[in-house]
Amino acid sequence: MKFVIKDNADKIMLIEYLKGLESDYQVEVKKQRNTRSVNANKYYWKCIVQPLASELGYLTDEMHETLKVKFNSEFEMITVNEMTTGIQKVKSTTQMDTKSFDTYMERIRVWAAIDLGIRLRMPNEY
Repeated sequence: MKFVIKDNADKIMLIEYLKGLESDYQVEVKKQRNTRSVNANKYYWKCIVQPLASELGYLTDEMHETLKVKFNSEFEMITVNEMTTGIQKVKSTTQMDTKSFDTYMERIRVWAAIDLGIRLRMPNEY
């Protein structure tokens, strides 16, 4: 069973449901996030990844991976066998919510315009 909690009435309904259950259940609570839309994903691949890949000589998947490393990764220090080293931890774009994905694409558009002189179409131009 899946419940979406939007207000106190939803919480009460969930509590009543839980009271009626027998034992041996596992409950997971996580914040609901607004995932990016299919249109946002299409825009990203057609208006950001594809033009940059063509201009820079990459395949589209290679360009996507390159953009993730540049704009969706973080440097992390790890310790292995008493030695500390740094690694680049690349995150998946599929886990981004709507706002994070918009910010990610905006950072790429700004970088492309300033550093590469490439103007990428805005979402309203798609």
